[in-house]
Amino acid sequence: MVILLNRIKSFILDRPIKKGNVLKERYRIIEVIGEGSYGITYLATDISTNTSCVLKQIKPSRRKLEHVTKAFSYEKRILSMLNHPQIPSYRGSLNHNGHQFLIMDYVPGCTFEELIFNDGKHFDELMTFNILQQIVEVIQYCHELNIIHRDLRIPNILFNKGKIFIVDFGLARFTNTITHDENNRYYEIEKQLRREIHPNSDFYALGHFALFLLYSTFNPQIDEEKSWEEELQLTDRSRCFLRKLLQLEKPYLDHKELNDDLTELIQYINTIS
Repeated sequence: MVILLNRIKSFILDRPIKKGNVLKERYRIIEVIGEGSYGITYLATDISTNTSCVLKQIKPSRRKLEHVTKAFSYEKRILSMLNHPQIPSYRGSLNHNGHQFLIMDYVPGCTFEELIFNDGKHFDELMTFNILQQIVEVIQYCHELNIIHRDLRIPNILFNKGKIFIVDFGLARFTNTITHDENNRYYEIEKQLRREIHPNSDFYALGHFALFLLYSTFNPQIDEEKSWEEELQLTDRSRCFLRKLLQLEKPYLDHKELNDDLTELIQYINTIS
């Protein structure tokens, strides 16, 4: 009954702002571009500069929940610290009729899911690890600021004109953050590893991201399901690298070790191509 009531409450309260509405006489809503458990993200136009931007709103049904407002504050603080060309710049925040919003630059681009399923793009080993190297460079910048992204999923890694962009820092945390998520111990192991406030959680997510790209070349001949190590035709070095990212073997201790292995792996694949 409680779950049903919460769903009804969300349906009533969490209707997105209509297209064309203007907030603070400055930000005109264009469309909804994302919606999660706690927030709604809009593409908007900053009328004062005639530029596109992104507004991220706390869902009205969740805005009084302490853990949601804390997460919003974390994201605001983290975004304000970041200054990287492959991370959308933070423009500020606003309060409109009691509703809180974060304002960020808009990064045009597409997800790798769109590239694979809409454009028919395939990613072999060399392409996959070259893309991964770009992502690692951005994530290393974050880690050097003691920021762990914790949500490096397909929707949050964009591709535009040959460059990678990392978006959505809603789950990001500082490495010294103590969380009180009592449900964490009940999560499946994959989610526990993704949510750990440690660089390895981002490395683990990158392992799954790499597998997603590599499976774009997979053409199953039989219905029998096998492990990725059996299904994908990879070099032994690639397989070993992925196993370390996925913590199936001793995981990477730091970025230097990871970067060294990734650079050597790319050079090796180049020589045998």
